Amino acid sequence: MSGDAREAPLVPAPPFRFVAQSGPPLGLIFGAIGLVAALAVGLLRLDRLPVTLCYVKALTGLPCPTCGSTRALRRLFELDVPGALLMNPAATLAAAVVLLWAAADLALLPRGRALGIEIAPRAGLALRVGAVVALLANWVYLLAAGR
Repeated sequence: MSGDAREAPLVPAPPFRFVAQSGPPLGLIFGAIGLVAALAVGLLRLDRLPVTLCYVKALTGLPCPTCGSTRALRRLFELDVPGALLMNPAATLAAAVVLLWAAADLALLPRGRALGIEIAPRAGLALRVGAVVALLANWVYLLAAGR
């Protein structure tokens, strides 16, 4: 049975994999935008405005799923990661992901490449469902914390 395709063990494809691809370095772009935002919040103290910028909170009195993001960004500007996590865990974790993505794009930039991710359809569905659940859990946390 030499050469028979049935002899080779089937190795399942990974649910996702990172690849160096051509194209714009989106992680680096988003990272630069985040850095400018952190500098603006930190230097101009935008987290201390006397008015709320959240229309959901202004209209309902309840925090939206992203309430506390500006204050979390201020804590990150001050390198206070635990404080940022307390303000808004989802925003803080998103900032960490963008930071890692930007670092990867920066490392790939000399080769004219950018970080890409290939996701299997089933893993993509699980990722989308997980993101919605995580956002809802973050919102419940913000409601409980009284943000």
